[in-house]
Amino acid sequence: MRRDSLEAAMGITLQYRLRTSLVAVLLAIATDVNAAQADPAVEVSYTAGGRDPSGVFMGGTELRTLVAHGGKLYAGNGYWEDRPGEEGRQGAEILVLDAPGAGWRVEHVFGDWISRSTRRDLAISALTDVTFGTNGAGAPLREPVSMLLASAWDLTGATQVFSRDDATGAWTSVTLAEDRPLPNFLPQIRSFGRHRDRATGVDLVFAGQDPRGIFSGVYDPAVAGRIRWSARPELDISVLSTEGFPGLAGRLRVSGFAEANGLLYAAVGQQIYERGDGAEARWHPVYTNPRPRKSETGLRGLTAIPNPSGPGEVLLAAVEGDGSRIVRVDPRDGRETTDLDLDAFLDRAWGTRVSYVIAAYNEMTRVRDPTGGEALVMGIEAFIPKTAPQPARHSVVDGLETGAWILLRHSDGRYELREIAARHPTTGSPLIAVRAIAPAPFPGDDALYFGGFDANKRPAHNTAWILRTGGIAALDGR
Repeated sequence: MRRDSLEAAMGITLQYRLRTSLVAVLLAIATDVNAAQADPAVEVSYTAGGRDPSGVFMGGTELRTLVAHGGKLYAGNGYWEDRPGEEGRQGAEILVLDAPGAGWRVEHVFGDWISRSTRRDLAISALTDVTFGTNGAGAPLREPVSMLLASAWDLTGATQVFSRDDATGAWTSVTLAEDRPLPNFLPQIRSFGRHRDRATGVDLVFAGQDPRGIFSGVYDPAVAGRIRWSARPELDISVLSTEGFPGLAGRLRVSGFAEANGLLYAAVGQQIYERGDGAEARWHPVYTNPRPRKSETGLRGLTAIPNPSGPGEVLLAAVEGDGSRIVRVDPRDGRETTDLDLDAFLDRAWGTRVSYVIAAYNEMTRVRDPTGGEALVMGIEAFIPKTAPQPARHSVVDGLETGAWILLRHSDGRYELREIAARHPTTGSPLIAVRAIAPAPFPGDDALYFGGFDANKRPAHNTAWILRTGGIAALDGR
């Protein structure tokens, strides 16, 4: 595919390419901005723009995912909106941290070229750890098999799943679908899920692919990548309507999966679907957002929590957009309860009026709550209209609050807001959104890792970051 065709597919115009970098604008802010200071417990774990011990360049505009696997921490790095320096055009990459005292290194680069100036894989769109206890017939394996799975934004329009062989370190790709890229949209896997079918006893992995739907896979050591994927999606989202959901622009994302009460659920746009287990699995909707307002994604961070008002579990989801909130949904009857009016919460906390808000980019991360039980942590990004009061001790540029904020939900349902840092502790650059959160996978280490930056459709370069804190107790102590 020619480069001009690719740029047309991504909706990139000459005027857009020459536009001033958001990073340059942010760094030009006067140095006396009265921004909140970084927590002294915050440590820099990764800063884009260096090289690993083998000399491989490690950059990135957005650090999108953090996943523990095999006692190590893996990160999905991307180059969306990158304006490369002397290192040249880079491809999406997986980074790995082997130990808390080690430095990050490049585990794998998706480095294929489709022209002299264009890499094939732009960013890691999804990354997960999956464990199989059965084969595709439901027979138990001698030992469980764990794999690291990844997918990337592929500029050709192909959707691939990459699986890592832990014995050799090799990555194998399998193509699930091939679709034509559209302006401002690339076909992609946005989320992975896993579930043991209650009727067949088979361990399954799921890929939420846009624009086709939810594919399922089973463990099969005889096929490439050791996962045998379904030829067609179990849930075909291409036939679902987006009418009445402003902002979706005719496109749906499968933004996340969650198990509750032994069943599997998926967030698709502004709806939640339940899987009916069995050899001929069927998905059906159990919830539709009654107040969707404008949103490019709909629901994010689908998570199961204990039902606070009865037996069993309910689903928690963050509503992205102009009317942001956290909702609890009882999947048995689809009833919604507002867990948190996020717009009102941020308005009070910051003394202003927020507009578009994104919470729980990929998931709500479970951590041990120092007050007892289990807490949930999620990153947020918020826009503040120019007509609203500009909050003190905040850096707001072009309507965007530029700090790294997280929302903490305690086990008793209380919410607290925390800022990891207003700016990068070393470079002074804006952090712009926490995209990924993961507890340290290392023995005896209670730290939390946070990764981020959101390019927000603006040019950027070497803006990806990972920060480390001493755990949830350190955040509570601020």
